[in-house]
Amino acid sequence: MSTLAVFDLDHTLIAADSSLLWTDYLWEKGIITDPAFFAADKQMMADYSAGKLDMAAYMAFSLKALGNATVAQIDEWVAEFTESKVRPLVYPDAIKTLAFYKEHGVPVIIISATADFIVKPVAKMLGVNLAFGIELEIKDDHYTGALQGITTFREGKVEKLANFLDIRQFLPERTIFYTDSANDLPLCRYATDVLTVNADPVLQAEAEKQGWMQLTWSLNPING
Repeated sequence: MSTLAVFDLDHTLIAADSSLLWTDYLWEKGIITDPAFFAADKQMMADYSAGKLDMAAYMAFSLKALGNATVAQIDEWVAEFTESKVRPLVYPDAIKTLAFYKEHGVPVIIISATADFIVKPVAKMLGVNLAFGIELEIKDDHYTGALQGITTFREGKVEKLANFLDIRQFLPERTIFYTDSANDLPLCRYATDVLTVNADPVLQAEAEKQGWMQLTWSLNPING
């Protein structure tokens, strides 16, 4: 049986939201000095939890934090950010689970509603070669703040994954999906198997209704 494993990123593989970590990193580096970016992140999380986030508006504002930095400069920052901020927050159970799929030859995809210039390096750090995030327009070696392609948020994750699989002509008989968020319910319904990780209340209620396996991952697992 052909199988595909699909993972959300934030609060699923790592014990944090990478967008918030990114703002913290930029603040600590002195790249941003305006507290308004933290207020925007707080509102983003509230809207995300409520399922009403305006992704285009949030990304346009958050990218202002990068000023006139080139794509190459941002990539350098992200490389340091991935090691210093993200790596320490990877769940040990996530590492074990990814290793299990690799050992058994099961392809893995990470799909996230975070900017792809963050998602892809983090995925690579985790040993995952296929990853999708929010794609951003680039002009003259700078991010414009505009979105492009399929926005990997809510129903967009399903569209992005289905489009990718169609292009690859890969139709897995079993698609296993791991997530923490009710925003991913569309992809949960697309998958054949769902495992929740530290599920939010709405997702937890749906998991109990559907009989989905519910996992609790910690940075310090009792049996780790």
